[in-house]
Amino acid sequence: MNDSPRLIGRKEAAAYCGISPTCFSMCVASHKMPPAIPGTRKWDKRAIDAKLDEISGLLSLHAPTTTTVHERNTFDWWKARQTERNKHRPHHRLDAREERILRFMLAHPEHTTVDLIPRAGAKTLEALTKVGVVAPGGKDRRGFRRWFVTDEGRAEIDRTDTWRNWKFE
Repeated sequence: MNDSPRLIGRKEAAAYCGISPTCFSMCVASHKMPPAIPGTRKWDKRAIDAKLDEISGLLSLHAPTTTTVHERNTFDWWKARQTERNKHRPHHRLDAREERILRFMLAHPEHTTVDLIPRAGAKTLEALTKVGVVAPGGKDRRGFRRWFVTDEGRAEIDRTDTWRNWKFE
C-alpha cells in the first residue's frame, strides 16, 4: 500500500512533476497545471496526473474520464470564478510607468502639464492619448500643453484595481 499523501504542497507538487517550484507556479498560472484545492494550498496528485496525461497526449480530450463529482464541481467553481474575474481585465496594456502617471494625474487633477507630472514626458502622454485614457486640453498661461484624464482612463484604473485585488471566495 502506498503511504504517500494524496494532497501535496507546492514544493512537493513541483518535485512530483520534476520541475522547480517557480516553474510549477507559472504552469498553474497559465492553466497547464491544475489549481490548488480551494481553501487550501494543496494540490491533488490525481489532478496533476490527469493534467500531465492530457498534456502528453495520453488522455484524449473527448475520452471519458474518471473524475469524481467533487473534482468536477471544484473545476466548474474555479472556471466560473475565472470567467467572473476576466470581466474586470484591463482593456489597455499600460506599462507600469504609464499606469503610475495615470494614477498620479487622477490623484492630482491640478497637475495638468508635463513639468508638474513626475517622470512624464510629452511622448508618454501622447501614447496615453492614443489609447484614450488621457486627452489634451490646450495650453496653460506659460505655454505648456495641458493633459486631462478621460472617463476611459478612470475606468481603466478601476478595472486594474479590481483585477489585481480580486479575491476568490
